[in-house]
Amino acid sequence: MTEDTENDESNDATTPLDDPRFEVKWRKKEPSTASVAIEPEGTSSADTPADLAELQARLSEQEQRITDLQDKWHRAAADLVNLRRRTEQDKDDVQKFASMLLVQELLPVLDNFERAVATIPGNLAMLTWVHGVMLIERHFRAILEHRGLESIEAQGKPFSPHYHEAVSDRETDEAPPGAVLQEYQRGYTMHGRVIRPTLVELAKEPDRTDESSAPEPAQPLDESSPVTTDTEEAAEIADQAGIENAGP
Repeated sequence: MTEDTENDESNDATTPLDDPRFEVKWRKKEPSTASVAIEPEGTSSADTPADLAELQARLSEQEQRITDLQDKWHRAAADLVNLRRRTEQDKDDVQKFASMLLVQELLPVLDNFERAVATIPGNLAMLTWVHGVMLIERHFRAILEHRGLESIEAQGKPFSPHYHEAVSDRETDEAPPGAVLQEYQRGYTMHGRVIRPTLVELAKEPDRTDESSAPEPAQPLDESSPVTTDTEEAAEIADQAGIENAGP
């Protein structure tokens, strides 16, 4: 062994273990367990009761503002829903009643078809062209009913000024007063609205006078008494007036 090697070994044997050269540089540091107090931003431990009262007032004001905004939003949402509903209802009404004027103009044609079918003689009912006219009338009526047309029943019903229009009345005991006796022209409704009232004849209570108020029967003339007429009386009055007015 050389002298240098012996010196190194002697130095190693005499070096203490707590020599700074043997410090571990890669040891992981332990996390600190000390708690850190986090204070709200804008506040300090030196806040006074007046500052806290002001903050509470501002908080209440903001909460009230939020409540008001929520109420306005709910009202606006409800108004929007109602507007959509009204718009849809108006659209449906327009679609229902768009053809009302056309249907009103076609009602006289339907009346003429009904009159033509009602006046067909019995001996011609089996003819082909008669069946054709009846089929046209049925098809035409079906088209109008598909559009919402409905006939008004009036025969034997009580009079209703909303559905009926009285054009005459008749004294009778066969029906109560105010009942419909005859239907002159049929009326129609469309989607619950009257587009043409029914022309009807109404029943009227007979005029019954008391027997006591009836005129007395004429008494027979006595043959012995002179009979004068209105003409003779007028002639006598004229002659008497002529005599009185005669001059000298």
